[in-house]
Amino acid sequence: MKDEPSKPARYRPSIFASPFQKDGDGTAVELLSVAEQDALVDVSRLVSVRRHTVLYPEGGEARFVYNIVSGVAQTYQLLANGERRITAFLFPRDVMGLSMNGAYVATAQSLTPLVAYRIPVDALEAILERDPHLDIGLLCKLCHELRRSQHHTITVSKNDAPARLASFLLWIQRAYADPGRIEGEVTLPMARHDIADYVALSVESVSRALRFLETQGVIRRKGTRLIEVLDPAKLRKLAAQE
Repeated sequence: MKDEPSKPARYRPSIFASPFQKDGDGTAVELLSVAEQDALVDVSRLVSVRRHTVLYPEGGEARFVYNIVSGVAQTYQLLANGERRITAFLFPRDVMGLSMNGAYVATAQSLTPLVAYRIPVDALEAILERDPHLDIGLLCKLCHELRRSQHHTITVSKNDAPARLASFLLWIQRAYADPGRIEGEVTLPMARHDIADYVALSVESVSRALRFLETQGVIRRKGTRLIEVLDPAKLRKLAAQE
């Protein structure tokens, strides 16, 4: 893990989520003020890692949380039978470092080159005591992550593999705004086996589901990691199937 010697202006801590206000339309917005961003910059360190780097292990001492500013990461747990279960994909403006009783509940690993603010938990707690608004911002983000987790649970509960994959593609299209992405395209920063672990399917089932969506004229594969959505309405209809 490489520490960056400076903190460029384009790299700012960020909490991006839907606020609690009842007059909101559900759109995610930046919840940190400039002063709050500066406070986090003062206590954190900007780190840069290569792809497939473990940032922290499941069960490790939870000393830091990470605020991603560029790149994509995943968290996963190892089951008793040795299988891996991906619990989340994380994107710019996400916060990771969920812990229980002082230990990380999952392993975090970068999927792409990644830049993040590494924030000491003790320093973050001190800031939260001084700034109730930041506390509310983090609570909004946790609720945002809870909704994402609920979507994941609903996705893997679907019996039909194409329905699971359709739901996943719709979510990735919303969650991951890859720079330079053309309207209607979905960029997949993760490998097919990562997708399979996330939607609780085999790699072969994911491949068959992709072929099905393509033969139905719903999508077109433009590369290993790039998909064009040809029929958004039909993709949404398939995703709604139980």
